[in-house]
Amino acid sequence: MERLFQLVIANERRSPGLALLRSLTVPAAGAYGLLVGVRNCLFDKGVLPSWRPRCRVVSVGNLTVGGTGKTPMVAWLAGFLQGEGWRVAVVSRGYRGACGRRICVVSDGSRILADVRLSGDEPQTLARRLPQVPVLCSARRARAVASAVEEFESQVVILDDGFQHRWLARDLDLLLLDARSPFGNGWLFPRGSLREVPSALRRAQALVLSRFDGSLPAEVNRQELAKMWPEKAIVTTTYRPDRLFESSTGRERPLSSLAGVRAAAFAGIAKPEGFFRTLEDLGARLVYSCALPDHSPLSSALLNNLILAAAAKEPELWLTTEKDWVRLPAKPSPAMNLWVLGIVLDLGENSSRFKDLVRKALQSKPE
Repeated sequence: MERLFQLVIANERRSPGLALLRSLTVPAAGAYGLLVGVRNCLFDKGVLPSWRPRCRVVSVGNLTVGGTGKTPMVAWLAGFLQGEGWRVAVVSRGYRGACGRRICVVSDGSRILADVRLSGDEPQTLARRLPQVPVLCSARRARAVASAVEEFESQVVILDDGFQHRWLARDLDLLLLDARSPFGNGWLFPRGSLREVPSALRRAQALVLSRFDGSLPAEVNRQELAKMWPEKAIVTTTYRPDRLFESSTGRERPLSSLAGVRAAAFAGIAKPEGFFRTLEDLGARLVYSCALPDHSPLSSALLNNLILAAAAKEPELWLTTEKDWVRLPAKPSPAMNLWVLGIVLDLGENSSRFKDLVRKALQSKPE
């Protein structure tokens, strides 16, 4: 359903025939907004309780459907907090994974224990990115947090995609917004991409403008948010490539080696155009690209079809993202010389201020 309405919104201007379906989403968005508003009111008044676990909780979330860079933020936070001396775990709902309401330990901090079919791609990506951090997933996230404390003695749990999960109390709410389009098209789901109305920003302690490129639209959005919410910390971030490795062996090569290379690429992530643009910025000659649906399953048949589609372009190698890498079939085609581009969060000049914000929210350092 979610994917259907995303496609409707993306194509409505190009396809007049979708006007009827578009109009049907307006009352649906109204009903959705009413339900969300009532739910939030019940939490605000304490009618619905938020459980306080025996650990600190940092939530990383967003206001819209679709990618704002939560996974790189979670990875950065986990690395930073480990460096500060905290015992850290990550808890995710395991979107599109098969774990459901069970508690799935994706990684125990030393080994990967669950595959992507069980965990979903985002927890799997984090487990591979953070080899020393336990990663758990469950639709019942409060139970997963309790399990992290009991099994791994976690002192801080980072709640991935947790802004709307109000059943769990948190010490710090980080809300990520796309710098160029913080509120999507301004409509609630399913008419638009908003999960909640913009006034929900009041619950966040910090607003993180992701993909901040210094452009006029991004800067205008930053200034407007600062006027609307002067009491909140507003941090701008970008994402930069940090490693290039072979999908099957993990063998690395320098990013500079992409310069002038005839490359083909595919990505099943939100806003894949940013990934393709990054490849071109690294100097790759992108002769073929394919944008797949977000979280799209990857099969050997699909990869073979991509190889055939790009054959006339004669690419020297293929490129994809870390989130796509974890969804690859066990035996991808040997005809696809596939490399993976890793992306990390870059806070730039905001780094010290943001670290101080996190330290203050968590207050004392663990013994």
